[in-house]
Amino acid sequence: MFKIIIFYEIIFVTFWNILYYSNSGIENWFQEKILTAIFVILSTMALGLTMIYVVIYTFRISGLNKVLKSLKDPRGTGKQ
Repeated sequence: MFKIIIFYEIIFVTFWNILYYSNSGIENWFQEKILTAIFVILSTMALGLTMIYVVIYTFRISGLNKVLKSLKDPRGTGKQ
């Protein structure tokens, strides 16, 4: 679970860095409307996390989770 959270945070920080450095007008927006910027950042994070949980729960409810766990590793376990 922690790996998913860390991976999500890395993707989110990368996305916001690309957005921040690619648009010169966004720097002034952050300085003028800091509370709005904080709300937008936190709401984007919440939306992304909600989407991840929707996918996870959909796998569990549909039974696809059990199907994926039952698949064998195609790489094999023995020496070649």
